[in-house]
Amino acid sequence: MVKIYRVPAIKCEGCAATIEKALAGLSGLTAAEVAIPAKEVTVEFDPARLSEAEIGRALTAAGFSPAA
Repeated sequence: MVKIYRVPAIKCEGCAATIEKALAGLSGLTAAEVAIPAKEVTVEFDPARLSEAEIGRALTAAGFSPAA
């Protein structure tokens, strides 16, 4: 499954690296891409192993809450 999260707090490469590191540890995540200009995070994951809520919590814990 692919999901795009709008994350208004993304401002730079450091933000992208923090997000990628936070998501890298999630079991069931197969890919994550941060688009700085668009302020979006695109994730590909296995919904049987990882929920959208868990991804949102990981982003929030890293300081980058997704927009509603």
